[in-house]
Amino acid sequence: MTAMRYYTFQVATPLGPVNRIGAERDGLLVDLTAAAALKLEGDGEPDWAEYAAFLVPPDLIEYLERGEKSQSLVQHSLRAVGSLLPKVETVGPDGARLAYRFDEIRLLAPVPRPNIVWDSMVFHEHVKMGRPVIPDVFFEWPPYFTQSGAIVAGPHDPIVKPRFTEQLDFEVEFGAIIGKKGINIVQEEAESYIAGFTIYNDISARDVQFREMEMMLGPAKGKNFEGANVMGPCLVTLDEIDYDNLRMIARVNGETIVDDNSSAMYHKFPRLIEWISQEEYLYPGDFIASGTCDHGTAMTSTLKRWLQVGDVMEIEIPGIGTIRNEVVASPR
Repeated sequence: MTAMRYYTFQVATPLGPVNRIGAERDGLLVDLTAAAALKLEGDGEPDWAEYAAFLVPPDLIEYLERGEKSQSLVQHSLRAVGSLLPKVETVGPDGARLAYRFDEIRLLAPVPRPNIVWDSMVFHEHVKMGRPVIPDVFFEWPPYFTQSGAIVAGPHDPIVKPRFTEQLDFEVEFGAIIGKKGINIVQEEAESYIAGFTIYNDISARDVQFREMEMMLGPAKGKNFEGANVMGPCLVTLDEIDYDNLRMIARVNGETIVDDNSSAMYHKFPRLIEWISQEEYLYPGDFIASGTCDHGTAMTSTLKRWLQVGDVMEIEIPGIGTIRNEVVASPR
């Protein structure tokens, strides 16, 4: 996949908000479906509208499922609209806008509803939490658990504090979106299954999590509540970043409280993909998280307190971007 920064965004229309997928060019968001329609119509394709809607649907999972032909069309389409970009009001052959300013739209998570979230635990300091020694099995098998893909929040959505917790925590992570179907994937081929990376804040009700894990199950409700999986702002392809050397920075109310690096992962993403895919298919739109970085929680960071209503939490990973979310009380 050629270097790209993919976004999922929402546009206001007279009939209500509509989701689109886009790519960043010259500070604007290019609507990829509209750009594909322009390219196909210009090439003389009689069914340009139908082809554009099929090959570049406004849903990132469906787009990834279409494979290399769709990705090639997007690359050619972006080149075709390049000279038109300074005019943000420019429309395609069907009257659809080709590009938007970021202040005109609402950014969603790059994949608003992943099929599944596989969250790993591969940073030494995080593994040590509450343990006198790291178990030997950690050095053989990368530990992970699964979470719901239906509780994802976007890069600027509020973090809703559940009524059932007094210990609202964060976890500074990033993760890979799978780009194609595969099973029993070997490490040497694993990168070809990665569509790209995005920032991930794994919001946790720590008191609930620790209590339910006394029963040798979970995390469950301690990590599964609306908006607990914060992702964004975009999906960055492998050739844009070095995923094994990323600064992982967190701030609360403007104060830097975490500054770690992804190089501290003991098990790297190719190993995670190899292990998770043993006798189990991975599909486009699955999300595999790095796990929490060494100092990436409230009590291991310099914050030394739980998140409270009114706090503004930011996670920045240079090369990917920043997510910024305010903690609010539950309205339910």
